[in-house]
Amino acid sequence: MSEYVTKKIALPGGRVIDIVYFADPGDLPEPERLPVAPGEVRPSRDVLHVCSQCGSDLVYPVAWEERSGEKWHVVRRCPECEWRGEGEFHQVDVEIFDDILNEGTDDLLGSLRGLARTNMQEDVEALIAAINDDRILPEDF
Repeated sequence: MSEYVTKKIALPGGRVIDIVYFADPGDLPEPERLPVAPGEVRPSRDVLHVCSQCGSDLVYPVAWEERSGEKWHVVRRCPECEWRGEGEFHQVDVEIFDDILNEGTDDLLGSLRGLARTNMQEDVEALIAAINDDRILPEDF
């Protein structure tokens, strides 16, 4: 068996699947795009998180629903210009979108942990200073 890479993917419906790549993921063929309805603007691959109106990369799903085959109906919103759009997208595109959302969540959680740690450190230093200066009284409890 050739080299392979596995990746766990949490699908929007809550289901978790394992994707097994038997080649470098960059060597995999481009996914087949679903047909675009007349007048429908469809972002190119890897950019479901980018607003087609203002270019913000903060677009997030408002709702998504699995359709037949490997299709997903996704309703998206841009928090910067209030653009809303919806369409059907291929499974691979939705998985990439989900990965980008997960990376964003991880970034936010990392920032939150750092901020909480900094705030706690400042609070502890203020408490130590108050104890050292005898500013803590029995009435404080």
